[in-house]
Amino acid sequence: MSTLMNDIKSQRSQRSDRFWFYDGSVLVSLAPLVYKVHKSIFDRHSSKFALWLLDVEDPAALALSRAIDHAGTPVIVIPSDMDISVEDFETLLAHLYHDSPLRRESPFPQLARVLRVSSPRQLGVTSIFELAKGDLATLFPGGPIPFAHSHRVEHLEEGLELALQHDADLETKKALLYSVATSTNFDPKSQYDPSGPDTHNDISGAGAPHPALSPRTLRICHRLLSSLIEDFTPVLFTVGAASHMRCTDALADYWMSDVITPALADGGVGRPLETLTRIASQSWKERGVCEECVESKKVEWGDTAKDIWEKIGGWVEEAEKEFRRD
Repeated sequence: MSTLMNDIKSQRSQRSDRFWFYDGSVLVSLAPLVYKVHKSIFDRHSSKFALWLLDVEDPAALALSRAIDHAGTPVIVIPSDMDISVEDFETLLAHLYHDSPLRRESPFPQLARVLRVSSPRQLGVTSIFELAKGDLATLFPGGPIPFAHSHRVEHLEEGLELALQHDADLETKKALLYSVATSTNFDPKSQYDPSGPDTHNDISGAGAPHPALSPRTLRICHRLLSSLIEDFTPVLFTVGAASHMRCTDALADYWMSDVITPALADGGVGRPLETLTRIASQSWKERGVCEECVESKKVEWGDTAKDIWEKIGGWVEEAEKEFRRD
């Protein structure tokens, strides 16, 4: 408790201008602000607040309540080591008090703040945390055919870091990891490539080339991209047989010019879902492949995309286990 007393004495507490309800039943301290809110709302959503509730006669509670001329009101002190920002906490309060509730159309920064602060690692507001994770999944959908989600570049990396830090569902992590690993220059100097020189083995260290991505996330991206290339390269460089020999020959005649060369030119070997979609959209009938074989091959290429998407889940889980969180 001495540490708490020192924290209170060293900081000049001040009332929140936004969340100070005169009929509130508890003071919540998140330095440097103090909020007067309704205890029942907090009790309803998380058990953690009860752990931080001080007796009104507790010296720390008295020191804080007197500092803002509000002696006698129960006090909840959110520990500083929870790393909760005032901005995140007030965004949660705005949701709880319906000032600015989280909706599916809410801007990403609001979603990110609510997801962080409601997570088990912070305030543990389970119902809101699950709501925020669902909105994250809606914002960055997954699925193999086609991978035309074109996840917007804005907030893509922040979304990935949130998904990995806060245990989003596997489909969301797959979608975000695939997008970042295959469409961004996530580690320009390959400093965090696990297969490279062991010069950055401390995955908790700073210095990531992209501020939004932790070294752990960069390593997972490297591992996923390597797995995608290793798995898809044989498929890309092998002409699959069609039902008719002449159709197989037609595919073989144009496979290098229409499939392999474009993939090598634009990195399609590392973007199998998009490459398979492009292969299926080629004008194979004009190349001499009959309609029956074209339709059959489209089904085959679609099944290959589904198989890859399923494999991504295993690769992601393996990488997360290999590069554990701190």
